[in-house]
Amino acid sequence: MVLESLISTKSIVEKPWRIAIHSVLGTILAIIITAFLNQNGLFLVFLIVLSLLPITISILKYEERKKEFSYFWDYLYNLNFIYRHSNIIIYYLSIIISVSLTISFFYLLLPSEISNKIFSNQIATIAQITGHFNYPNIFTKILINNLIVMCLCFVFSLFYSTGAIFLISWNASVLGVVVGQTAKKLFGPISVPLVLLSYLPHGLPEFLGYIFAGIAGGILSIAITRHRESKRHRLFVLKDALILFFVGVLFVFLGAVIETLIIIG
Repeated sequence: MVLESLISTKSIVEKPWRIAIHSVLGTILAIIITAFLNQNGLFLVFLIVLSLLPITISILKYEERKKEFSYFWDYLYNLNFIYRHSNIIIYYLSIIISVSLTISFFYLLLPSEISNKIFSNQIATIAQITGHFNYPNIFTKILINNLIVMCLCFVFSLFYSTGAIFLISWNASVLGVVVGQTAKKLFGPISVPLVLLSYLPHGLPEFLGYIFAGIAGGILSIAITRHRESKRHRLFVLKDALILFFVGVLFVFLGAVIETLIIIG
């Protein structure tokens, strides 16, 4: 794949934020193809995921090769919890921000009839979500919805190590359209970065919850399938997976609290 060859796997492993370049190019290409074929938002997300999968799989294989050596485990045991998973957290956050920003700009720059078509599923989802704001127990509705997404990230990653990519890309695309819609009411493209920042107080904890659940499912999948690892290694990974999942729940809860306060306020 041409996009995959632009940035090496080793380069992204060393500096995971570089996936943002890959994500921007992949999203732009996905938007062009979706518009040309007159397809909808789900097809767009499918193409974005398709552009991210090869490099994500390559990174997982790269990390897997390191686990063949005992010195790698010795190194891993000596790292604190956050630092052990910092690279993959930065990797997913870079994808979310780059996909969201790219979609926001194109939502504003494309003619309305085209943007309404290629982002149709995202627009429908936003309308459905905002329609619930007038309902009672808004906090419970937000929390349950976000916990469902988080659990799906965990399950998808458990059965397929890169499974969370689709849900994370989908939610990033919805965020991108929301930011685009809000920026359109303000000063257009120049207001996109500020609008995105305004959604971070509740959006960041929610996305971190999804990311932590996705990582938990992925490493738990590895622990289950790698029978040749010692019991000590498997228990170490299992403990990390459980901590990641419950920290993810806390992030989702925090995001729901902040979002509810914003809506009520």
